[in-house]
Amino acid sequence: MRRRISKALMMNTVQPVPYYRSLLWDHPEDLLFFEPQGIDWERERVRGLRLHRGQWLRGYFAVPETVYNRCFPQPDAVVEKFAAFLGTEHIFNERTHLDKWEVHQHLRASEVGEYLPATYTYDEDELTKLVADHGALILKPRLSHGGAGVLKITNVSQNVIIVLTQWGLPIPLWDERLHIPFLTALAPPSSCLAQEYIESLKLGQDKFDVRIVMQKNRLGEWDVGGELSRLTEASNLLTNHYYAIVPPRDLLPGHVLATLHSISRVVADTLDKDLAHLGELGVDFLLDEEGKPWILEVNGKPDKSLFRKLNDARVLRRVYLNPLAYQDHLLSL
Repeated sequence: MRRRISKALMMNTVQPVPYYRSLLWDHPEDLLFFEPQGIDWERERVRGLRLHRGQWLRGYFAVPETVYNRCFPQPDAVVEKFAAFLGTEHIFNERTHLDKWEVHQHLRASEVGEYLPATYTYDEDELTKLVADHGALILKPRLSHGGAGVLKITNVSQNVIIVLTQWGLPIPLWDERLHIPFLTALAPPSSCLAQEYIESLKLGQDKFDVRIVMQKNRLGEWDVGGELSRLTEASNLLTNHYYAIVPPRDLLPGHVLATLHSISRVVADTLDKDLAHLGELGVDFLLDEEGKPWILEVNGKPDKSLFRKLNDARVLRRVYLNPLAYQDHLLSL
């Protein structure tokens, strides 16, 4: 009978994650890394990598006691099977690929609804009216990530618009009879959203966002795992094309950062209750020219590697250790 490893990470592709090995002093217990294709339900075993005392061992192992889902998108059928096999409380991050419209609807009904840009589904007629009403809009796919497919539309006159791609290429379009069908072909209404454009607060010739990573701790409570800001040139549409990553405390006063923490906690509580069993998520903000924060996006699988660029070993260690501490909480249930 194989001994069950208590903590496992389910990944798209099994490979050593070197940083976990560096955590040996803080977390000496074994970790199992596996992918959905490596599960043998009939024999109740998984094929994967075991991190044991700093060594990576490949083989077959008993189904673990808790699973931290790091797959993107989430393998729904596998997640459901683990929930049935282990109990729903023993697998978390059941959703990593979040539908922006679904997230918006849940948050709009919560106490942080005032921090959401106006967001719409649309057809051709509605898009015409939205462009006229707002002057500038963002079109984005409901299920995209990393800024893929995002467009900015600016209404220049009754019959002229400027389309800006994420790469900063402005495209002028004339004649509404032509550009509306063109836009709905680029951003199909069946899979995209329209969102009011928020003019970002500038720092000289730059702008920035703030990402708050919320994680559950060993008490099973939401806490701020880490925070960072991406700096980019003000002319760029998105902060994905950043030139530096810095601590938000270098850019914002403490009371503003505290507000972002409070908003993020409500976001995490709401989606954890309404959407799925979650253990971590990232909340992306921008501040407008008056300093009001706006929730731009919620990430179901925040990129921990960005924290390496902060050169803060304490924060980096915390964002990697918190989910493992949450697994300790699940094991105690």
